[in-house]
Amino acid sequence: MNIRTVALGLAIAALGTTAIAFELSDVKTRVLNGLEGPSGANNISNVAIANAPLADEGLGQIAGYNLRTRSWTISGDMGIVPIHSHADRPAIVFTLTGEIYEYRSDADDRLLHSAGGLSLEEGDVTHWWLNEGPEDVRLIAFDVFKARGTPEVAKTPIPQTFDQPAQKGAVLELLGVVDIEAHYGGEKGDGLALSTYRAVIEPGGVLPSFVAAGEPLQVWVWKGAVSEHRSDADAPVTLAAENGAHLGGGAQAYWENTGKVPAELFFGVVEPLSETEGVTQVGVLAHHSGD
Repeated sequence: MNIRTVALGLAIAALGTTAIAFELSDVKTRVLNGLEGPSGANNISNVAIANAPLADEGLGQIAGYNLRTRSWTISGDMGIVPIHSHADRPAIVFTLTGEIYEYRSDADDRLLHSAGGLSLEEGDVTHWWLNEGPEDVRLIAFDVFKARGTPEVAKTPIPQTFDQPAQKGAVLELLGVVDIEAHYGGEKGDGLALSTYRAVIEPGGVLPSFVAAGEPLQVWVWKGAVSEHRSDADAPVTLAAENGAHLGGGAQAYWENTGKVPAELFFGVVEPLSETEGVTQVGVLAHHSGD
């Protein structure tokens, strides 16, 4: 693959200010997997929602790796996520607000992600992100990454007894799936997938847990609030907007909307790939060039 140097024209419209021109040649860069991109971040931040070892779920085929959830803000003031590789870190990213460009080693043109867009970061893809517009961009990201230190020995979780209510007033959608085993070329993650789901729970609605013991789940609330009822807790807890939790170790849960407005939740799950086969994925992957 030929090295591609991308010249970017960035005009940030701000009342009473002069448009700022940005060129890739004006910043320090590096080349990864045939793609050149900024080596440093600019005007971005992320918040860790949950981070847990997969060995605790009995997943010996991916022991030494964690499941993680983070929410990101990429500022409209020339926000840049620097170039990086996903060779050892499969991930799924969902665009919540705004528009952002992604530059990928497996695409000839930059890709425009609008609100509702999904990015699957699998295989040996290398990429970086740029927010050209005036509006801040919000992302929710789920990934599986190699933890530091000595890999933990896989522990078999003990399923906990828990009465699950029937689902009502709730819609659960599968957004996208990354085949973990394929990502690692068959060397690890045998039969596993990283999956992302979105749920909307109406006021008075209930969403029961949709995973079994050994299938870790992380939840993040984007809008509204829910009561999370768990088999490993004496009382329900409230998950307000921008909050989340990890569910694992054999625990079960359900989420109840006791408020007056719909709640929107996102889930990252490590589960058998076979459980996603035949399920319609509704994530929008049809990007287009912004040029």
